[in-house]
Amino acid sequence: MQKLIIGLTLFVVLICGSVLGYQITANGNPDPSKPYLMVNLVYNFDVYKRPFFLMPKSHPTYVIWLEEKESGYRKSIFVTRKAGKNDWSFAKRRPEAIPVWYGVNKIEKRQRTFDIDAVSGATPTDEMVQIYWQIPDYFKGKAVDLYIEANNSFDFNDHYTRKKGTPGYSGANGQPSLIWKASLVFKDNSLRDISPQLIGHGDLFGENHRLFEDISSITTAAQTFQDIRISYVTP
Repeated sequence: MQKLIIGLTLFVVLICGSVLGYQITANGNPDPSKPYLMVNLVYNFDVYKRPFFLMPKSHPTYVIWLEEKESGYRKSIFVTRKAGKNDWSFAKRRPEAIPVWYGVNKIEKRQRTFDIDAVSGATPTDEMVQIYWQIPDYFKGKAVDLYIEANNSFDFNDHYTRKKGTPGYSGANGQPSLIWKASLVFKDNSLRDISPQLIGHGDLFGENHRLFEDISSITTAAQTFQDIRISYVTP
């Protein structure tokens, strides 16, 4: 009976996208009889900026990945297509977009576990996006850290200014990418719902893949999402 209820609930959620927001099935439609993750992101349009006058507001670029705590094994869940494929409208490259993940991606490629077409998609434009990811057998019972790195262009502030020649200027980037982290254990009795914590930012110019913990100069970028909710769903 419980499996039937979970299955029907998931079916309704996937069908009613126009009501609940934009749904992404990152590695195929999840089987409700097996564990899966749901990452719920609520956009905050109040802090997004327009690239130019009369143009629509810029949506954030973002990526979600896992790191197994014991082995350090990395696995990307979802990345917006422009960042994942380095296919930008007004630039050949944007290493500052999500620089921490670009380092993770290098490791994934060495692991031979990365398929950009399997994990990338266009940036959803609804008010909310729900990303579903079936948990592979490899991760069952294991402790992981889930990371979200996001960047919203043109979000200048007093420190990260639009004035050329100032220390915080980086072209269209504005404030640097931010990283949120949540820790989970993929066991039946583990915590089911969690909100990740903001833990730092990426390099302003994308010159390295380090995580910087000082976020004292970050303002509106910390409000890129109104809410982030991670759900671990089991039968």
